[in-house]
Amino acid sequence: MAEVTIQIDGREVTVDAGMNLIEAARRLGIMIPHFCYHPGLGVDGNCRMCLVEIEGQPKPAIACNTFARDLKTKDGVRPVHTVSPKVKEWQRAVLEFLFLNHPLDCPICDQSGECFLQDYYMANGQYVSRLDTPKLHKRKVVDIGPRVKLDAERCVLCGRCVRFCDAVTGTGELSIVNRGNRSEITSFPGLPLANDYSLNTVDICPVGALTGSEFRFRKRVWLLSSTQSICTGCARGCNIYLEHAEGLAYRYRPRENMEVNTYWMCDAGRQTFQPLNEERLEVPEERGKEIPIFEALTRAAQWVNEATGFTGGATEGGRFAGGSVTGGNSAGGNSAGGLSGCAAGGERDGSRVLVILSPVSSQETLFAAKRFAAEILGGAGVAGIGTRPPGVEDKILRKADPYPNTAGLALLGLARDPEPELAKGGRLLVIVEDDPLGERQRPAWMQHLAGWERVIYLGVNRNATSAAAHLALPVTPHSECDGTYVNFQERLQRFRKAITPRGDALWAPELFRRIAVAADPGIHAGRPFGWLSFNALWKDLAASEPAFAGTEVAKLGGVGQTLVTRAAGSAIDGVGDAAGGPAPREA
Repeated sequence: MAEVTIQIDGREVTVDAGMNLIEAARRLGIMIPHFCYHPGLGVDGNCRMCLVEIEGQPKPAIACNTFARDLKTKDGVRPVHTVSPKVKEWQRAVLEFLFLNHPLDCPICDQSGECFLQDYYMANGQYVSRLDTPKLHKRKVVDIGPRVKLDAERCVLCGRCVRFCDAVTGTGELSIVNRGNRSEITSFPGLPLANDYSLNTVDICPVGALTGSEFRFRKRVWLLSSTQSICTGCARGCNIYLEHAEGLAYRYRPRENMEVNTYWMCDAGRQTFQPLNEERLEVPEERGKEIPIFEALTRAAQWVNEATGFTGGATEGGRFAGGSVTGGNSAGGNSAGGLSGCAAGGERDGSRVLVILSPVSSQETLFAAKRFAAEILGGAGVAGIGTRPPGVEDKILRKADPYPNTAGLALLGLARDPEPELAKGGRLLVIVEDDPLGERQRPAWMQHLAGWERVIYLGVNRNATSAAAHLALPVTPHSECDGTYVNFQERLQRFRKAITPRGDALWAPELFRRIAVAADPGIHAGRPFGWLSFNALWKDLAASEPAFAGTEVAKLGGVGQTLVTRAAGSAIDGVGDAAGGPAPREA
């Protein structure tokens, strides 16, 4: 589309001719007040809050329905004013009209702190009401769906929620009924707001009319911190804000990414923050009994050496000769490309060792586990598979694959079924994250565990797998570390640390490094293993894994980048069971 250079408040910007003034002004950092307009829902033009002054035009214009091309005349392009005295007076008039029957209950409103009406009221004044009749009262705290409550008195009738249900989900549960000052939002009889994306109506409600039943009154929003993250509910990898306070996650909100989830996310994905708070494995456990972290690392290192036939790591009072289990390594944390043989104890034999991975893990955890198996476990077998039941797939966002990193697992060449090797038994089994024993998709796995002398579990939560393991070690979830996932589009996306790790939980690559340091004193003699930082690991990963060659994780930004062209023969084609097993359930 052709571009037009327009002038807003004395500043010029060049935009597509079809861009409206709200979006054009946003390019300049100018926020034009509005209620009904939303970029994902298009123009409605009913709230009149976005009135602007256009030179040479006798009447005010609504910015949402005025486009750059409309400013062109035979004499040039008409300048636009968004903060002139006329505009401010128009905005005050619209606000006064909206406040005629609006309750002034900001102190007890759950939307307080992120309410458009509150912000515009504070910015425009008009604090003294001229209304001399009682306000009209409407329905309050109405369950219009299982997850959403309506306070009709606070509604400004912007119609966003109605248009969302009509245009995005196509379910059409909501409507505006009655006339004049008795108009209000309601759901059709027998058709509650129960679609799989209903909480998006709460996100887009500009006031406190629609609130989420679960988050309602749990935390004031100005006490929350927001961190850019990724939803782990399915292979879509919706971009989100993880909102947290005092070490707890309180909610997910969708973050705009036009290549992945546009402006939305599903209700099921919003619930996936709960394991970040509940049933956490915060300290190591040996057969269900809590033990100190240094003792757990020593035990894990001892079992690694015994299973691989390595004799160079004799213990001394809970520490291995050659250095502390919590010490650094001689190369500043960067792997030196592998161990070329262990002088003190000879080559390791990993033929009776197996590492089971999961697409729930980040790319960094998968890569570190792969290297740990090759260099510390003597070339042990490594296999990754998803054992959760498939989820619902729809035409909006949801994918049947219930894992965030199935593609990343495949791109590292680790996506294969471990059951044949698991059934054989052996000396050491290492299970990394997820809960394969608790998902009940592979009932024979519990019997297979009896054939293994030692089972070590690295995970976030207490579950059936941690209970069955001989040793359970806590690792950080995605909320407590930096990392990346690769979604079904093979788009590499970054999440960032939001919360301080709980208890003894460690970043999984760091936990592998500490076990390696404890298990092999030769690591301190010029043969390092591990990484002391996220960037150091990624430098190594990009150099050693062809699918990630040349990737600069520091330049991913907020929207990520596609790794390879998705075509026949792509790394994740035919992953099958690793992507979720049976056919998806219908929405």
